[in-house]
Amino acid sequence: MYLRLLLFYSLLLPSALGHIPSSFSHDVRCLLEFKKGIVSDPSGLVLSSWTPPRPPESNYSGASAPACPSSWHGVSCDASGTAVTAVSLDDLGLGGEIKFAALAGMRLLGDLSLSGNFLTGRLVPALGSLSSLQRLDLSGNLFYGPISGRIAELWNLQHLNLSCNAFSGVFPTGFQNLPGLKELDLRSNGLSGHIGSVLSEMRNVEYLDLSGNEFYGGLLMESGNLSSLANAVKYANLSSNKLNGSFFSSDSLRLFRNLEVLDVGNNQLSGELPSFDSLRNLKTLRAGRNQLSGLIPEELFGSTMPLTELDLSGNRFTGYVRTINSTTLKVLNLSLNALSGPLPSNLGSCVSVDLSKNILSSDLSVMQHWGESLEIVDLSSNALSGSIPNDIPLCRSLISIKISNNSLAGSLPSVLGSCPKLSDVDLSLNKFTGPILPSLFMSSTSMNLSVDQFTGPFPLQGPHSIESLVLPSYNHLESLDLSDNQLSGSLPPEIGSLQRLKLLDLGRNALSGELPSEIGELDGLEFLDLSVNHFKGRIPEMPQRSLEVFNISYNDLSGPVPQNLQRFPRSSFHPGNAFLILPDDTDALEDNTRSAQHSRFRTSIWAAIIVCSFGAVMLIVVVLLAAQKMWFKEYCGKNEFKGPAIIRDANPLRFDLHYTHNSEAKDSLPVPISFSCKHLLASSSRSTSRQGDLVTNTAECSYSKYGSDSAFLELGELKNFPSTIEYKSSLGLPLPSAPHYIDSHLTEQPAVWHVGSPDRLVGELFFFDDSLVFTADELSRAPAEILGRGSFGTKYKAILDCGHVLTIRLLHSGLLKQQKEFAREAKRIGTIGHPNIISVRGYCWGPTEQGRLIIADYANGYSLADYLYESTPGRYSQVSVSQRLKIAIDVAQCLYYLHDRGLPHGNLKPSNIVLKQPDLTAQLTDFSLHCLMARRGTAQQMLNSRALGYQAPELTTASNPCPSLKADIYAFGVILMELLTRRSASDIISGRVGAVDLTDWIQQYVRQGRAGECFDKDIADGEAATKVMEELLAVSLRCILPVKERPNIKTVIEDLQSIAI
Repeated sequence: MYLRLLLFYSLLLPSALGHIPSSFSHDVRCLLEFKKGIVSDPSGLVLSSWTPPRPPESNYSGASAPACPSSWHGVSCDASGTAVTAVSLDDLGLGGEIKFAALAGMRLLGDLSLSGNFLTGRLVPALGSLSSLQRLDLSGNLFYGPISGRIAELWNLQHLNLSCNAFSGVFPTGFQNLPGLKELDLRSNGLSGHIGSVLSEMRNVEYLDLSGNEFYGGLLMESGNLSSLANAVKYANLSSNKLNGSFFSSDSLRLFRNLEVLDVGNNQLSGELPSFDSLRNLKTLRAGRNQLSGLIPEELFGSTMPLTELDLSGNRFTGYVRTINSTTLKVLNLSLNALSGPLPSNLGSCVSVDLSKNILSSDLSVMQHWGESLEIVDLSSNALSGSIPNDIPLCRSLISIKISNNSLAGSLPSVLGSCPKLSDVDLSLNKFTGPILPSLFMSSTSMNLSVDQFTGPFPLQGPHSIESLVLPSYNHLESLDLSDNQLSGSLPPEIGSLQRLKLLDLGRNALSGELPSEIGELDGLEFLDLSVNHFKGRIPEMPQRSLEVFNISYNDLSGPVPQNLQRFPRSSFHPGNAFLILPDDTDALEDNTRSAQHSRFRTSIWAAIIVCSFGAVMLIVVVLLAAQKMWFKEYCGKNEFKGPAIIRDANPLRFDLHYTHNSEAKDSLPVPISFSCKHLLASSSRSTSRQGDLVTNTAECSYSKYGSDSAFLELGELKNFPSTIEYKSSLGLPLPSAPHYIDSHLTEQPAVWHVGSPDRLVGELFFFDDSLVFTADELSRAPAEILGRGSFGTKYKAILDCGHVLTIRLLHSGLLKQQKEFAREAKRIGTIGHPNIISVRGYCWGPTEQGRLIIADYANGYSLADYLYESTPGRYSQVSVSQRLKIAIDVAQCLYYLHDRGLPHGNLKPSNIVLKQPDLTAQLTDFSLHCLMARRGTAQQMLNSRALGYQAPELTTASNPCPSLKADIYAFGVILMELLTRRSASDIISGRVGAVDLTDWIQQYVRQGRAGECFDKDIADGEAATKVMEELLAVSLRCILPVKERPNIKTVIEDLQSIAI
């Protein structure tokens, strides 16, 4: 076969090289043909030097050109000068489509290196004829397509680097035939295949990098399939793939006796880590961003291993980290786990330690025993308390300290101001008090002391502090965030000396005085927030073109806005600043000025009016209240009012609710009830809600009680407003606790909702892209309609002036993460872009907890819960077996998209699945909102999920339950059962069908051989339909297995797609 291929290429090459003179050697002709594919050469080194050689002077006509063009750039020849041995064209910016077939037959070519260019093309089988090739480096280009299996015929290959290209397809077989291969780098491509099969192909590879591909499968392999690779490999990087299943077993790990670096981060590996005692050469272990759990093996912190870097972040490890005894460990990252207990008493020789986002609980006194080698420490988002000790030996070497989002208190110790290298400080979201130390800024480049309780003047103020701060050697500050404190006094003109400043956030303090003109000298400033203070006077000229975010709202500034700042939206200046002149505010300013000039006169007039009218007004109020009390008593005594009871949650909008029972609209009078709180959305629309099965039985007493006192309900009264609501399922069973119906059916009340016009939106809007951008004023004008309430908050439908329809969710106050972490998680959610996952467009962060919104596209359609459980005949079309299977596949594919990015949905239920007409395409809504919640909010959601029957059993017993990928699988299995039976989990919880919950009920029938009796009788007609439902039931049962046996979503999709209709 090999000889026939050589014969083929020997016949092919003459035609390919037909236009090149035959007097040139074979290698020269191959290179000239290869050169034709290069169309761009910025340096000119190749196109200018790779010119056809002229034959030497000779007296006879048979003279020929040199056999090897050693003068060509990047070309090397053998000792005899007769053959090309290497072509190295790295990092020249070359562009074009390379024809590797042109190089076929270059018998002594041992090194082909084209890395760091913009070359494209396919790796054709002809490359397999370069039998002398020892090194092939095509990294950092645009090559695409599959890797030809003939590459395994390069018997002498030692180094193969195809990284950072666009190769795709299944990893080829045959690499076991390359015993000399020492280095294999395929990172950052789109290659796939089972990782077990790939690793078993390796023989003597010492350097293996398969990261950034789509390899899948687990690492639990037979030792015999790993022995050849394990004996040789020193560096193994399998990170950023789609690996799932378990980690290597202890027996397998023992084989990796030479392993120095192991990186399996950013996958979906689960289970516990084995013992690492046998890996005596391991220096780096990275397994972050997986789903590993259990205790961390103690030997990883001990002195028996030469470990220098350990990254186990983003997993589910539990237990304590008592001490670090290793003398070699330098970098330790255990963030984003469930570690508890006190801080470790000793950190050994660590240089960088990240223990953030755990549940560590202790004071910081242990820091006095940490070594002087520590340079970077992050303890953010734990449950730490107490104060920072004043005696910290590590201060001499400390570069970065982050202890944000804890419960630390007290004043800042002076020792922090004496750390000579300290450049990055984040102590935000704590309870620190007292003044801010000016010395803390001496060497800092980034300082975040926001959301604390600091008092006193701006820290650069004062004759002593400012002299040292403005010295050129200390002018390093680039980011300064002192927002949400209690700072007072003025902003000193010396602020202009901080020339490197890019971010300055002083919002929500008590600063006053005029803004110094020197603020306009901060040439690199990109972010400036001075909102919610008491600044007055004019805005100084700010010519910076670098400024991207600007906010001075809620101050007392006046005068014209400088020209360069007029590009920012009105929300940057208003509310507040009543006398500030924008281009379209001239008339308003004149009115305000005239009002100011006559204020004394108006005050006198109004005083007289008030005094004269007070008695009359009080008399009218008393009469009206008495009349209203009598009216309510008479009306409610007849028991004719049957409108819906007020939901207990405080409403962020001001609504004038006129409840009218549809069946008695002609006879019943509307009962006006209005209430008000901090308004976030403006609405000026009337929306007639759909009918449903909501029945109230205590509304009359509630209205009688409160109506007798006042028609206006304060927020505090509303929270205690009594109501009892009973829901009915499609089977006629009462559902006394069915929170998912509150989500999806709240608007299905027999009532007409009149939505009044509240105040304008208070807060700052943040968008994740520029495809849809609007101002706070536009959102405030948008007509709004309540869609429902759930564990995360209240949802509204809003229509912008442009006609775009949005879903606005007001998040429950007191349940959210702090602003910085909230913004980070919101941005992560905002990157999700899938056609069947409703996109999150942005969010609003207001100055109070009532001003926190999530903005998403509106899902136009009815939910799966509507289709399954609506009892009104003919309202929704019946969902067939094939449609239910398609819905299941649609939802599974959406989950796969989320899980592939490490995001659990976290609140999967039928009311969060919207079916889009005409083909009932399933769309997911309200995904991953738990990421925005603090522990209290997550716990509340877990309780709701447990009550509904969608919570995985392992979360019920967990001390700190949190949504997970495997918990999503369990909830999906329950939804599959609902699709099959048309019974809600809540139906079963009510106890009316003789079982604890839906899953137990179905499993009981399956064990008795009566599974068919569970199915929805409306569609279980015919053998074909029953077979599909039985296969679907089998998938659902696998989804609710114990967590370690539960399949991942990719396996679930494969199972669903294998079901034939």
